Amino acid sequence: VLAMLVVAPRHARQVALVTMAAGLVTAIAIVAELIRTGTALTYVVGGWQPPLGIALRADGLSATMIAMTAMVITATGLFARGLYALGPKAQDGRAPTTFWGLLLATWSALNAVFVGEDLFNLYVALELLTFAAVPLVCLDGRAETVAAALRYLMFALLGSLLYLLGTGLLYGSYGTLDIQMLSRLSEGGPALSVALALMIVGLLAKAALFPLHLWLPPAHAGAPAAASAVLSALVIKAPVFLILRLVLDIAPPHAAILAGQILAVLGASSILFC
Repeated sequence: VLAMLVVAPRHARQVALVTMAAGLVTAIAIVAELIRTGTALTYVVGGWQPPLGIALRADGLSATMIAMTAMVITATGLFARGLYALGPKAQDGRAPTTFWGLLLATWSALNAVFVGEDLFNLYVALELLTFAAVPLVCLDGRAETVAAALRYLMFALLGSLLYLLGTGLLYGSYGTLDIQMLSRLSEGGPALSVALALMIVGLLAKAALFPLHLWLPPAHAGAPAAASAVLSALVIKAPVFLILRLVLDIAPPHAAILAGQILAVLGASSILFC
């Protein structure tokens, strides 16, 4: 994205396609290394161990999502390369140059979600994802697509507020936001239950699961085909991924069965009502 700000607008597509190729190779390398070692890949940012620092971790689920995201983004870029391209004599074009920047920003935010281990860092990644995905909905600038994007933004901000409230409650109760450290809690308690409930409801709003799905149909109806593919295949999967992390890694073991049943009902309802 930063390279696009330096080069001429007509070169934005070339920069994006080269970045996608490099990202796809990196995703394949992560999967291959994970298979070779058989253990999760971990990187501590700045050498500061949690809870003071932030750890990035790629296990089997993360690597699968990273690889799937790389393939979908690359396929979307190849599909859109003719739709969002500037001619050799063109010097400026809002939609083409904006599309490629937002697409790469969405990809970066998704990867940050998939490898994040700190709940507040994941909140930041979710916000970056929202502010990259929302403009893709109204890229053509029509009034109806702008209205759909604003509805999406309102639901996303509501979800962010609930998620942040839960994060604050966890930090105030346990003094850490690292998922691995929270997973080692000997007992949950009411604070953990309330925090997880707030965070999961917020993530359900971002994932457009029934009955918090009202923003999704208008967003898909007005979004360009390439943006709609990214929204449906990737953007709404990031909150579901985090719900799985919260339920499987932090919640008490007996909660996973109940959560799975509730998510199954909500998912089936979303299919019927969307």
